[in-house]
Amino acid sequence: MTLAKNHRTDFVIVLSSQASRSEMHAATELQRFLEEMTGAHFPLVDDGVPVAEKEIAVGAGRHTDSLLPGLDLGTFGAEELLVKTVGERIVIAGGRQRGTLYGVYRFLETLGCRWFTAKVSRIPRTENLATGELDVREKPLLEYREPFFAEAFDGDWAARNLANSNSASLMARHGGKVRYGTFVHTFETLLPVAKHFAEHPEWYSEIDGKRISERPQLCLTNPQVLEKVIEGVRGWIKAMPDATIFSVSQNDWTNPCQCAKCREIDEREGTPQGSILQFVNNVAEAIEDEAPHVAIDTLAYWYSRKPPKTLKPRRNVIIRLCSIECCFAHPLESDCPENKKFADDIREWSRIADRLYVWDYVTNFHNYIMPWPNFRVLGPNVRFFARHNVVGLFEQGSYAPGGGGEAAEMRAYVLAKLLWNPSADENRIREEFIDGVYGKAADKIREYVRVIHEPVADPDVHMHIFCDVNNPHLTDDVIDRGDALLYEAEALAETPAVRERVELAHLPMHYVRIRKMTGVPEKAAERQALLQKFLAIARREGIQNISEQHTVESWVQHGAIEPGKW
Repeated sequence: MTLAKNHRTDFVIVLSSQASRSEMHAATELQRFLEEMTGAHFPLVDDGVPVAEKEIAVGAGRHTDSLLPGLDLGTFGAEELLVKTVGERIVIAGGRQRGTLYGVYRFLETLGCRWFTAKVSRIPRTENLATGELDVREKPLLEYREPFFAEAFDGDWAARNLANSNSASLMARHGGKVRYGTFVHTFETLLPVAKHFAEHPEWYSEIDGKRISERPQLCLTNPQVLEKVIEGVRGWIKAMPDATIFSVSQNDWTNPCQCAKCREIDEREGTPQGSILQFVNNVAEAIEDEAPHVAIDTLAYWYSRKPPKTLKPRRNVIIRLCSIECCFAHPLESDCPENKKFADDIREWSRIADRLYVWDYVTNFHNYIMPWPNFRVLGPNVRFFARHNVVGLFEQGSYAPGGGGEAAEMRAYVLAKLLWNPSADENRIREEFIDGVYGKAADKIREYVRVIHEPVADPDVHMHIFCDVNNPHLTDDVIDRGDALLYEAEALAETPAVRERVELAHLPMHYVRIRKMTGVPEKAAERQALLQKFLAIARREGIQNISEQHTVESWVQHGAIEPGKW
């Protein structure tokens, strides 16, 4: 089917006058990119006109009904999509929230379009554009898909890569998103200790026989605490009517309550999750009838990760299981001894939780810009989650303002594709990204990625989210070879824009060398010169943070801190 020839087209794009906001955006996005590809103008018309000989029907409407009379879009999920050729016509439709919009992007992908980053796309230019027969119907396995990187917060990028991230700037035209009203570690928000402890110490953790005011959790068997928390959640729901998930979850520290009643539940259930889940179930039951669209989210994190023996989450409770202790050099489902307990826990949770989310970690929080070669585990881990009934994935990357984490844009892109389709070939996706972003320097970048991944093939080399530049995966040989490859890539860059992208990719190696030379007197001049180069690139790119807690500028002020001194 010829869509355009010699920069001209006989096709029209048809949209119902009753189209939803996202369907309207889908039609204009389709028109925009087809015209950008071909130079031909694709008129956008209302479906009050007769079916044309050559048309693309977008979304629900008379033409879609006429061309596919047996199709019932009412049975489609909110994000389910259909792309189908009917003679010399095409129907792109789906769930009215985001399905049709996603269908447009899937169709454009079949024509070669890619949106690698918010700034770098591949929109093939051709005066003649054709497509073969299409019959695509897809819906995501995961209801919630969030690559949590600063580079992934752009709403257009997220929508074009089918991510419904809570943190992305997804608007009504994008069909909205999975919207959290409150987001984890909310015990302190619900009952601030500074406000209530003096009058109600019994609301907070009892540790060794004493109620504590320093970093407490809540006493989850106190009836007044339950009453106050339910009241607080009701207030949230009223204030944020468009949100569908509210978190009632432990603070980001330990100290679970050890009073007799809390301890009795936890000992019976074999885990501190026992008193948490009983409490959260009670909150969820209280709001269920008045807010049937709302789910209560809680964490299985750190001390609360192990599932309880007898309790099960209510149907409107989401368990968000966190992999924070794991090794990310090796897949979670492997012989790696550091991942066995987590793998066991997820298997247990998958048997009792109807809505199981995972908070996964895909960056180094102490050293955002340090090489952290985890690309080999991304696909296996996402598929492991999918096989164990996980329906939501939060992939926490380098999220600080300004972005700039090591390979952040590539990770975000690969993860977005995997979250939509866990069976996708992550290696092909990564290779396509490298070709699309780095041009003539792609082969050197590809070789660099291979080199930095060599050490983590060793089952005895582990990598955690707080490791430093002296970690065993950063050998002198790897640093020397990787550094040389990146300088070669810079020399091959065919445009200033590509060269800047390669320089950004080189920043992690500069960072490691600076850190390793810090405090070595004979390397002072070399270190200072490399630090100035590093700063020039970081400032040009708008990178603000060197780690989750420290800015680039504070790192410099502290003397480009030595390995192990963070």
